[in-house]
Amino acid sequence: MRPWIAVGSGAALVVACNQAQPTRRANEAASPNAPDAMPLRYGPRNGVLVVNSGTLGELVVREPFTYVGGQRFILGGTADAEQHLFVVADSAKVVQQLYWIQIEELLPGEGDAYDYSADSTVAFSGFSLPANFRTYTTPAAAGSDRARAFDYITARGYTIPNGGTRVRLVHLPETPARREVMVVYFESSPRAATDPHAALLERAARGLALVR
Repeated sequence: MRPWIAVGSGAALVVACNQAQPTRRANEAASPNAPDAMPLRYGPRNGVLVVNSGTLGELVVREPFTYVGGQRFILGGTADAEQHLFVVADSAKVVQQLYWIQIEELLPGEGDAYDYSADSTVAFSGFSLPANFRTYTTPAAAGSDRARAFDYITARGYTIPNGGTRVRLVHLPETPARREVMVVYFESSPRAATDPHAALLERAARGLALVR
């Protein structure tokens, strides 16, 4: 049985925490304006992003998060990935918080299935989800999905400080898991690196709801 962390409307209780390394994800050649860009299939309205992915109907991003935009591309030659990005920034457009939502599916004939068995499991907004916590200590790998997301944001006049801490949550709508909806909640504050994981999850839950 994998570790669980529960997040509720009150204080969160850490039961256990898996410190495994992040699940390996695909990379591709670097290009912030890649020729593989494709038309979006999804788009939020008033902070509501309808995905209809298995039991997950929509994601609701609350104020004060601002929608920066979305992009769709082929990730690493193996997956169709679409990102939607919401930020809280200060008056100088320095990003303080970020929701990076990614709807992704493996291309036909590529890979077997997504595998998050090394991740912890958390209860979040009524769903049980694989979760991984990480503090960034190095720049994003060229062409990775993080590089694509951060490049998109900075190209629109924002600054993302070096470092930062994130929790990655994944909804897998089917078995075998060839599709996923990934949510990354990121904070640039150095204190996030030393906060209990449950505290980061609690803050992640304040601005985002998952709706069946």
